[in-house]
Formats: sequence, structure tokens, C-alpha cells
Amino acid sequence: MCGVSLLAATAFSSASTAASDYPARPIRIVVSQQAGGGTDTIARLWAESVGKTLGTSVVVENRPGAGGSIAAQSVLSQPADGYTLFLAGVSQMVLNKFVYKPLAYSPENDFVGIGMLTTVPFALVANPKTGLKTLDDLRAASKAKPDHLTFASSGNGNSTHLVVEMLMKQTGMKLMHIPFKGEPDGLVSTIGGTTDLMAPVVGSALPLIKQGKLTALLVFSDSRLPDLPNVPTAKEAGLTGFENIGWSAIAAKKGTPSEAIEKLNHATQIFLADPTVVKKLSEAQVQPMPGPASALQQMIVQDTKKWEEAIGDLNLAVN
Repeated sequence: MCGVSLLAATAFSSASTAASDYPARPIRIVVSQQAGGGTDTIARLWAESVGKTLGTSVVVENRPGAGGSIAAQSVLSQPADGYTLFLAGVSQMVLNKFVYKPLAYSPENDFVGIGMLTTVPFALVANPKTGLKTLDDLRAASKAKPDHLTFASSGNGNSTHLVVEMLMKQTGMKLMHIPFKGEPDGLVSTIGGTTDLMAPVVGSALPLIKQGKLTALLVFSDSRLPDLPNVPTAKEAGLTGFENIGWSAIAAKKGTPSEAIEKLNHATQIFLADPTVVKKLSEAQVQPMPGPASALQQMIVQDTKKWEEAIGDLNLAVN
């Protein structure tokens, strides 16, 4: 065997051995939201479960900002070996295409799916001092003073931002957008009255709604929620396209060995089927999305088409 062939064979053998031994060291999952938010909570539940299944530690690293682009690029800067993963959501894998032009990464070409994780409903909430109690109240207030009312988001291009953009497009309302680095900051601002409205995930908003710190005007869900039975859905309000708008998944850099992907997907399915996890997710208004690793790429294609039809003609690009 010639030297070049021997070298190639040795490299291939080493790579195969490394993949079969996966994981041989701690795994890191990068989250694009601040610690304490709904996405971060799910990531930590996943990390604990997957770590036990695979017999290693899984560390959660929070890297908020730029609509998740900072987190995405930090993952892509690492080797494609399955040891640095990305908690990817609809914002990072679909919505950023409409906001950051050109986007510094390609969701379809730079990442490979480990598997879908969860889907969550959102709620449109207001600071009680605004006096807003229904969507009709908001429509009337916006019509009287366009761009006077403000809404917070977890960042420009985040789903908490674009769901309100889509709402404004369908209702003709005009609200002023105030982006933050994460959901917790946006909620604090809305509770404090610096901003008037926000559309966070229900799991984060529900305790604050029950405490009277926020008023729920609308839920973006397939049906009314048991914990908010008097709050109408977007569909009931005559709006369309607001079902299953918030999802999360686990992704890795493209080129990650298939053996690592298979082990991670298997561990993720164990996590999503765990009765204790299902109960915790349900209490947080989150639904599991079990399935194959390929489901993420399918979701990216499907949702890109959906959102392009909904907001594609809006000028959302960051200058």
C-alpha cells in the first residue's frame, strides 16, 4: 500500500473509531436565548436527560443576540464532530432569512438535523395599565394613535417579533417595535410599562398573567388553552397562519458523523417519551415533537414557504 493510501486508510479508521466511541467527552449545546427563558429551560431539561442516556455531561451555553445568528455562527466555527450542538428554533432556521440579508449562514446547507424537539403556543399580552383587554381594544387604540403603542420582542427577526408583524399585517394595526436580547428582558420591560405589549411563549407568560402582571389578549394556538379558557385564539379572531408558529429542534454542523447523529436522535426520542419530561413540558404549555433527524430539514422548507407568503413583502432587513 502506498504512503498516501495508507495515510488515508489510517485517517478513515481513526474517524470511524472516534464516531463509534461517541461521545468520548462532554457535549456542548448552544442556546440563542438568555438563561431563564422558556427555550433555555427546555435546553437544560434536554441536556440533563441526554447526558444520562449517553453517559456524559451536556453543558448549556447561552449566546443571545442578533436573532440567534451569534449562536449559530459559534456552532459553525467548531468542528463537525457532534460535540457542539445548536438548539435551533424557527427564528434561527427560517425567520432570519427575512431579516438578515445576506444571512451569515445557511440553515439548509450548513446544518444537519438531530431531530425536532418541541412546539409552543404564543400569547399576545399587554401591561394592565394600558387598559387593553381584547384584540378589539388594541385595534381601536392603534387606530386612534398609530405607532403610539410599543411591543417588545426577544430580538429583531425573532418569532416573538414576526408574529406581531404578521398580526399587524392582517389587522392593519401599527405598533412600534422595541427589540431586546431575550424573552426575559422583554417581559420585564412590558411588566414595568416601558413597553406596552409582547408576544412571548405561553409558558413564560402564564405565571405573570395569573399574577395579574400581564393581560392576555389572544393566544396563537390551534385551540383555546385549558389554563386560559377565556382567551380567544387567533383563528377565532379571523386570523390565519398562526398555528404551530414556535418550534425548537436540535441541530449540528453539517458533516457531523452519522453515528453521532443517530445516537443523539435516539437519546432525544428517549427524552421526549419520558413521562416525567412530558409532564413538565405540558405544565409549561409545551408539546413534544418526536421524529427522525430528517424532520428538521423538512420543517425548514415548509416554514420558509409559509412565512414568505405571510411576511415576505415586509421590509424587515437589519441595516
